Amino acid sequence: MSRQEQFVDEDDGFEIESPFDSGAAATKRPDLSGSIGGRIGSGPAGPQAAYTSNTLPGGYHTNTLDEPILTTIGRDFGKVGRKTVQVLYPKGRDNALQEWDLWGPLFFCLSLAIIMSFLAPDQQASAVFTGVFALVCIGSCVVTFNCKLLGGHVSFFQSVCTLGYCISPMAIASLITLLAHRIIVTLPVVAVAVGWSISAAVGFLAGAQLANRRLLAVYPICLFYICIGWIIIIS
Repeated sequence: MSRQEQFVDEDDGFEIESPFDSGAAATKRPDLSGSIGGRIGSGPAGPQAAYTSNTLPGGYHTNTLDEPILTTIGRDFGKVGRKTVQVLYPKGRDNALQEWDLWGPLFFCLSLAIIMSFLAPDQQASAVFTGVFALVCIGSCVVTFNCKLLGGHVSFFQSVCTLGYCISPMAIASLITLLAHRIIVTLPVVAVAVGWSISAAVGFLAGAQLANRRLLAVYPICLFYICIGWIIIIS
């Protein structure tokens, strides 16, 4: 007996099937066809159905690649508008801005920087734009890190999102300053905007559970918005 036949005889579970026996192959071969090409929303419930029903932190579904781009943009603008209204008219603060995004803060930061560059002299426009944009970005990060170091129970991006949306009163004040361009109008408008922004930011971050360290977290917030208001006034 050859060595190859000995190996075949010792393997009890080994069977040699004829490639021409189509009937036996059809009955023994498992169905290896997957469900990669399955349609969303059809078929039995299972891992695929659970995957298509999952949502991301911003409330976006995992199958948004198939929807029109205008639908996605419209939904994003709608969310930015609703969160801005929650800042300007703070009703139901407990669950506001829980779904963070960075589109709104970026929009208000760019709007404030652009308006401030229009208020500045022509030779200083680019420097003012860069300075305001950097102040808002770095200031938001510093205030957020301060809140985290004090033991606040708030995520980094949620805090940055909240501070960015609370800049919206400052952007409106800078726009009024650009249109009126009178110090008698600028002073009260900026004062109201600074107070509005501080009140909104402190109210939204009240759920950070800072206990006895609340004052240490509020002080950088007040300093942050007061600096932005001062820049609007001196412009």
